[in-house]
Amino acid sequence: MGRLDGFTMLELLIALLIIGVLLGVALPDFEQTISQKRSEQTLKTLTQTIEFARIAAITSSSTVTLCKSSDGEACGGEWNNGVLVFTDSNRNRSIDDEDELLRYVSFHFARGQLRWRAFQNKPYLQMTSQGFTYYQNGNFTYCPNGNDPESIHQIIVNRLGRIRWATDSDGDGIREDSRGRPLNCDS
Repeated sequence: MGRLDGFTMLELLIALLIIGVLLGVALPDFEQTISQKRSEQTLKTLTQTIEFARIAAITSSSTVTLCKSSDGEACGGEWNNGVLVFTDSNRNRSIDDEDELLRYVSFHFARGQLRWRAFQNKPYLQMTSQGFTYYQNGNFTYCPNGNDPESIHQIIVNRLGRIRWATDSDGDGIREDSRGRPLNCDS
């Protein structure tokens, strides 16, 4: 008799079982990679926005305010909704007639919470005409949904308006804050 080329049902089931096991092993790593990339993208966009505000303050010789905004027109909402950047000549954190809306950035790709913690507990960030903050050194921390500690990212803004990223200095996969403590989203 001639030989038939093809797969038997048993061979096909074994191949599907192997593919299923491999996907089951790879999927959690893939989800963690996506979470990491969303965290990084959120803070890269925020870093660019802060740097833009700093340059705008210097070039316009005026105070520039960054605040959380859900609608792109006024301060309010949550940081992970978006950031409003505008000149703020009287420093009242509101866009008045003499102020100019410079940029609104939304974080439509973010799947977590973004929070700002600063000296003096101000819910906004202001840059002076020299490019410094108004005594508001602090940090933005991005906590992804699920609170995977390896996907938590933080940028630290110093008094001079300079930004640096929190790094993993001890090699355990979790970044540390400016005091050397592991980042977490519980506090």
